[in-house]
Amino acid sequence: MGGARVFAKKPYPARPRFLHVAKAFSGYAEKRGIEVAVEVDADVMAPRVPPALYDGIAQNLLTNALKAVNASDSTVRKVVFRAWNDGQWHHLQVSDTGSGVPSAIKDFIFDPLFTTTNGRSSDPLGSGMGLGLALVRRGAQAFGGVADLVNPPPGYSTCVEVRFPRVLE
Repeated sequence: MGGARVFAKKPYPARPRFLHVAKAFSGYAEKRGIEVAVEVDADVMAPRVPPALYDGIAQNLLTNALKAVNASDSTVRKVVFRAWNDGQWHHLQVSDTGSGVPSAIKDFIFDPLFTTTNGRSSDPLGSGMGLGLALVRRGAQAFGGVADLVNPPPGYSTCVEVRFPRVLE
């Protein structure tokens, strides 16, 4: 856990981080007919946040998205990672074609212990304890970032975005 608190010595390529996380869950996705895409240019650099934190955020967002798509009746079964840099921010997004987040609960999904999953789920990824998104937000905030639900791109129902300052102090 100590690795999640120490700044990286320098920025590092983001794309390999997403490819690694996607590969770790490829068996689950393939078995359920879910496509996981990584739409991140090779030259996109992650800021100096700890790689363990960056990977943990990507993993949490991916597993949430996979569970959402798996539980939906959507005929398009897809999760996509996107990342890019603009003037002062590094953006990391995970979008999915699951059933979406009802407007009545949008304000609560980052609250600790709030979950939308059924405790009796037979999904091998588990039913969730309501800690993942709270930890994603807390991890982002620890390095000057933010985590929010944002409007999804066309064709997707949910999109979570994490932003980190490109220059960390």
